[in-house]
Amino acid sequence: MKVNKTLGIFLVVHFIIWSVLPIILRPNLPMDSAEALIWGFIGEWGTNKHPPVSGFFANLIYQLTSHPSSLYILSQLFIIGGFIYIYKIARLFLPENKSLIATLILEGVAYYNMVTSEYNVNIIALMLWPAATYHFYLSINKNKLSDWVAFGLFCGLNILTKYVSGVLLICFACYLLFTRKGRSCFKSWKFYIGGTIAFVTIIPHLIWLHNHDYFVLNYFLGRSQGGKSMSYGLAHIVYPLKFLGSQLLTSAFALLALITAHKLSPKETSSHNKKDKKFLFMVGVLPVLIMALISLVFGIKLKSMWGSPVMYLLGVCFFVYFPFNITKSYKILLKTSYIALFLFAFVFTMQVLFTTSAKFKINASDFTTAVKGENYEYVGGSVWLASTVGVYAHNHPKVLFLMSAKDNPWINMTDVKEKGILVVTEDLWEYENYQKTFANLSKPEVYLLKAKNILGKEREHKLYYGSIKGDKNER
Repeated sequence: MKVNKTLGIFLVVHFIIWSVLPIILRPNLPMDSAEALIWGFIGEWGTNKHPPVSGFFANLIYQLTSHPSSLYILSQLFIIGGFIYIYKIARLFLPENKSLIATLILEGVAYYNMVTSEYNVNIIALMLWPAATYHFYLSINKNKLSDWVAFGLFCGLNILTKYVSGVLLICFACYLLFTRKGRSCFKSWKFYIGGTIAFVTIIPHLIWLHNHDYFVLNYFLGRSQGGKSMSYGLAHIVYPLKFLGSQLLTSAFALLALITAHKLSPKETSSHNKKDKKFLFMVGVLPVLIMALISLVFGIKLKSMWGSPVMYLLGVCFFVYFPFNITKSYKILLKTSYIALFLFAFVFTMQVLFTTSAKFKINASDFTTAVKGENYEYVGGSVWLASTVGVYAHNHPKVLFLMSAKDNPWINMTDVKEKGILVVTEDLWEYENYQKTFANLSKPEVYLLKAKNILGKEREHKLYYGSIKGDKNER
């Protein structure tokens, strides 16, 4: 499909701004990005948190560029791909001018601007969700083998990226089961080809999970636990409302722009049939409702970032369910999209320049050298610091996240015992906890990080490091 010129220009501007700004202002990778690259170095079909795809892509671009900052570019490649697929979905239901605005206005959703500077599983989902949805629509309406194949592949990749993507697959299943058009797909052999491809795609990960006793599920359960002070009954009410509220808040800029344009523009009679509206409800509205329902039924606290891909059809659904003529408001909405782009870029810049956070101000190379990271084949401790050493030390020592053998089954603990390990932590109490578990862990040394912002305000951060000598060293 030929990309619209207006869309193309916007995507180029977006790509340049959100690739260059992080490279200039934040040359050291954020925690999630460094962690993803470590997963890529490991090369397993699973991790201690998520399925493996984010690590695979991170390692691929690193092998091509040999520079960690290339992950900032990788992140924007997924965002651009997501925008293109959203535009393609919009064109199935809307004229070109509305399709453009339905796509570009997403720049006013937090998940598509500042957050994209940190490559992680959520960034990949922002492309894979619309890609799977687009091919799902073509599959059920045109029944071409190529679309079913693409649909199956993108469904599989979604699961291999983040388990929460299973919510989108549930929505697809609801459409297939509860609509006449969907049920007709079961009569086509092409549907089963797509299903087979999806299943085959995830088989290596399923085998990996089985071989490792599904321990990664502990991460999800731990992250979804509510606060101890929250009563059981109250959790079922507060948590789903907080999740829904967080999604509205992250989308506030885009929603406000659309609602204002709707109020100031002539209204139109809907030209969309019930089938179109039902499809968009199933894939564009139902996902966020299912997540809130899960929280409601089980009293689970859902992290707001888990909902990052669910707003992908915000603009499309708004135009379909609340139709209005945008002839006069088109240019204003287009300018609003650019305003959102530059406004959030400005906010991001100010955040980096004015912060005294250690995660923003640390010099990864200096820290790695100071703790003698290249003298070790293993590094463990806090996720952020251990990943940083694992990425920026030239020998890329293997990372033992949180010093836990159980959560790092790919690490040969016998080899660690023989060769020793560097331990790095953000807090003294964390280091002391490791000392309780590892009696031969040395006394902590302090790395003093002086984080200064653009105003000259300085804040000192104490980071701690030490080591466990290997059997070879002791001999």
